[in-house]
Amino acid sequence: MTIEIRTPADDEFPAVCHADGRGFGFTYSDEDIERIRPRHDMSRFRIAVDGHQIVAVAGSYAMNVTLPGGAAVPMGGVTWVSTTATHRRQGLARKVLEAVHADIDERGEPLAALTASEGGIYERFGYGIASQVRVISIDTRDARFRPEFQVARGSVRYLEGDEIAPALNDVWERFRRCRAGEVAVDLAEHRFNVERLSKPEDGASAALYLGHADGFAVYRITMRWNDGHPAHDLVLLKLAAVTPEAHAALWQTLLSIDLVRTITTRWAPVDDALPFLLENQRAVRTTNLNDGIWLNVRDVSVCFGARTYRSTDRLVVEAEGQRWAIEGGPDGASCRTVRSKPDLVTTHAWLSALLYGGVQPSTLVSGRRMTARNDDVLRRADLFFPTSLAPSCQTHF
Repeated sequence: MTIEIRTPADDEFPAVCHADGRGFGFTYSDEDIERIRPRHDMSRFRIAVDGHQIVAVAGSYAMNVTLPGGAAVPMGGVTWVSTTATHRRQGLARKVLEAVHADIDERGEPLAALTASEGGIYERFGYGIASQVRVISIDTRDARFRPEFQVARGSVRYLEGDEIAPALNDVWERFRRCRAGEVAVDLAEHRFNVERLSKPEDGASAALYLGHADGFAVYRITMRWNDGHPAHDLVLLKLAAVTPEAHAALWQTLLSIDLVRTITTRWAPVDDALPFLLENQRAVRTTNLNDGIWLNVRDVSVCFGARTYRSTDRLVVEAEGQRWAIEGGPDGASCRTVRSKPDLVTTHAWLSALLYGGVQPSTLVSGRRMTARNDDVLRRADLFFPTSLAPSCQTHF
């Protein structure tokens, strides 16, 4: 029987959930399906159907992402990509992804992005690694603020009840424009997430919220009483700080929470300044560093013309036979197709990786993913593309 690639009907959402859960090794409850249904537009999903069974899934969310310089562009946040074990190695992932990409293109979204459950899959589909995920662990016994950097108490308080989502919304809109790779989240989404985190989970508490005029932190605690020697675990789910003062105040508060021995988070930017605020920088241990956001630039001219650059220059980049001249600087840029000699040659995946400014062209050259016309071009490219702040995305999709 021929396998059909198509858009699922609205009433097929439970079946799509079942196929997704089977692919990733978990089960959606009826309550889960009802809770997440409003967030999923089935017109953005594509499925492979063998008879009456869904055997592959891919979809996307409509998002807006911040680029270097603070401008935002529409993005298709690709998600739920899976193929059932009985139908592997038949090209179904490629077919549903290509159908999702075509839908993203038709909607006029110049960028597609995803997070990868496995690192060896997505380069062949045109995705390159644009940011990293840093997992840190802090033993609070060793993490003391330097006296000269301690913040006066009173700027941080706990948020409660109906005030939480509006407070997060106000800070987030300012915060997400500070760092390339972060995405817009509206008030309805903040309310959804507050509700989602309002119940204990896997032995951890319901989420608690610290608020500052220019930041917030969200965390859960798992109690470890250890027969009278408490050493609770705190998992930091999100920290957004618009100013260095808010960043310091929130971290000082987190490190002061009673009975907590260990703080962990998997969303720390690779350039987070926390270690420099402490007497002992080694108290902040990086326990994992992994690929973060993978990008597939669908419209090169729009995306590379929307961001800013650290130096003023003009570079011609060739990817898979097509050439673009990127001309710009700190105040803006343009990007157009040209026929002139290329300065850099790469694949579409690794051209895409340059968009957020988180990877050095010289690193791609050393890694055999790019070639440069000469050493001077590579030096200029290393000045041109990177950002002052490492790209980061704390928003799961």
